[in-house]
Amino acid sequence: MADDVRLRRNRLVFGIVVAPIGVLIALFLSFLAQIDSSWGSTNDGGAAAGPQIMAIAIGLLATVPALIAGIRALRARTLEVAASGATVVAGIGLLAVVLLVIVPSFEILPQAARDADRYAQQQRQEELDDLDSGYGPGSAEEAGEDMQPYVTDALRLLEVSPGAARSSTWFTSGTTPVGNTCRTFHERIRLGDEVDRSSAEKALRAAWDTESDRTGFDERDGRLELSVYSAGATISWLATDNTLLVQSDCIATPGS
Repeated sequence: MADDVRLRRNRLVFGIVVAPIGVLIALFLSFLAQIDSSWGSTNDGGAAAGPQIMAIAIGLLATVPALIAGIRALRARTLEVAASGATVVAGIGLLAVVLLVIVPSFEILPQAARDADRYAQQQRQEELDDLDSGYGPGSAEEAGEDMQPYVTDALRLLEVSPGAARSSTWFTSGTTPVGNTCRTFHERIRLGDEVDRSSAEKALRAAWDTESDRTGFDERDGRLELSVYSAGATISWLATDNTLLVQSDCIATPGS
């Protein structure tokens, strides 16, 4: 019995201490959320939702258990002083959370969702506008065309005539990080056993491993890769099957 009383007293005291702290934290987070919401026109807007949801959760967790514990103690007529204190403190705190955190949420959260959606639409449109900027290919087809000189150079280094190379091209569809539909160009060129793999590796490494602002070279796990920044694509040599592989970025398509 004594242990039960001690445990109940500790809960009440804990509630008296924690409830005001939790309410202050909730109010602070809600204040941050309101600031984020007011600046929604210059950022993604969705940043306001996170702090506001956290404010609601912290505010309720800090006050509701303390209020319940206080009411139960008052009904049991035990530790009436501590129970009264916990009930009053938690009740005032819960009222503050409702009025200053939960009620504003009915405006903040929908506004954050609208701001986030507007920002996403803006990002998608900017990505489509960049297709006409001239800084990269305007389509997956154009990326494939831009890579053909690099394919020709690679075949020349390997002493393979373009007409003799067995190649296949295809496209795959996807979605860009901002939500536009996009297409990726692929080309596979099978060199065959007539091309010595050791010689091919040395020749391509020597040609591709050069300092350039337009290209970047990488080598890993039997794969040599040349990235062509202006084309938004890469050309790779795969040692496992002695194949050249061209792949572009997933380039957004207008009308998506």
